[in-house]
Amino acid sequence: MTAQPLALRDALEQCADAADKVGFTLLDGREFLGWVADLDGERALLMWASSPMHAMSTNGAEWNPDDEWVPLSAIDAGTVARRDKASRRWVPLC
Repeated sequence: MTAQPLALRDALEQCADAADKVGFTLLDGREFLGWVADLDGERALLMWASSPMHAMSTNGAEWNPDDEWVPLSAIDAGTVARRDKASRRWVPLC
């Protein structure tokens, strides 16, 4: 018997509680890498990880985009993964 995939909200809530780094694709095409800081109803507060590409686009003034509330419906659930600290691998969640 295999474990069933977690629902998106449950998966993100577990990652937020454990302070796990997560990555996924947003339906607008952006690739998110960072942490889920909070969940509120059907939204997630995303804390973007530092990025040299973002720093270059802001001439080094900012290393990461501002935190952002994103509707769960804007996340491609099939792309959600968390960084497993013990195995040092990305683990799909949904």
